[in-house]
Amino acid sequence: MGVLFFPYLNFMVISDSLKLEFQRAKTVFDAAERIVIISHRSPDGDAVGSNLALRYGLEALGKTVVSACVDPVPANSIYMKKADSFVSDFNYEDFDVVASVDCGALKLVKFHEEKPEILSGEKPFVNFDHHESNGNFGTVNPVDPDACATAFVLYGFFKFMGWKINIDTATALLHGVYFDTGGMMHSNATAEVFRVASDLMSKGANVQKISKELFHTTPINKLRLWGKILERTYVNDEGVTVSAVGRVDYESTGATSKDTGGAIDYLNAVPGSKYCVLLSENDEGLVKGSLRTQRDDVNLSDVASQWGGGGHPKASGFGIRGELKPVMSWKVMPPEGGDEHGVDLKF
Repeated sequence: MGVLFFPYLNFMVISDSLKLEFQRAKTVFDAAERIVIISHRSPDGDAVGSNLALRYGLEALGKTVVSACVDPVPANSIYMKKADSFVSDFNYEDFDVVASVDCGALKLVKFHEEKPEILSGEKPFVNFDHHESNGNFGTVNPVDPDACATAFVLYGFFKFMGWKINIDTATALLHGVYFDTGGMMHSNATAEVFRVASDLMSKGANVQKISKELFHTTPINKLRLWGKILERTYVNDEGVTVSAVGRVDYESTGATSKDTGGAIDYLNAVPGSKYCVLLSENDEGLVKGSLRTQRDDVNLSDVASQWGGGGHPKASGFGIRGELKPVMSWKVMPPEGGDEHGVDLKF
């Protein structure tokens, strides 16, 4: 596959296939008047930031744009312009084009379950994403699995389109990039990502504000929930760091399943761990598994696929219908110098 350097962005590289999808998306948006943009269920910083950035760009062209998600915008993203205007439902017939952002799998779109016509091909469906697990379910698929965030893909799209990036757009794009790079601390924060972040900051994005909202504003009920998660964390015989949290914990701390966000980064800090898993019950009767790793020899997308999930090599997840039940087990460890694996006692 060939690559092409943008003459006006000499530090960013785009593949020919992605450039083709950008051109197809341009054709679709140019012909549209009314567009709905869908963020994935349980939206995170990238899902919200990407949605709003694309919305700002299209509205600047005079388009009518609605942001949609089946779940509310999280508190750490509500400060952005128009983040409080997301709708939880919409009429398919009211729009010329459907777009989705950051939906790593079709099931995350969610709206198609009640509106199967979204996938009929009757109207264009533009699928912006950066997950390896994305099945290219749109009629147009600007998907780059090498990108650190969907907001990073959209930054390239803005440059391709020649759209102006104002302070609101710069904030939304950097919000998405900053979230999906873990505050620029994950391995996906490459030199190219820092150069893009620098460009967005030069256009007015306030990285201190973004950092505070995303990672340094934590209500006490959320801290209490994290305390329960950290208290029961352990490393199993395979070197996997594991913890779990359920509905009883939410009730006792005054928190919700959405307050687990961020705790996984502490589990991922355990030295020598192969990877970490946080299991959490949600209000829809699902047990969600969030996986993270710092190692290059582990592909968590493959691990998550065992339970129907997916994502990135270093950050993935899955969902299983059911509830969590603790299992107690004991092991007799030998005296110092004996068999290091010990003896499992199972009754």
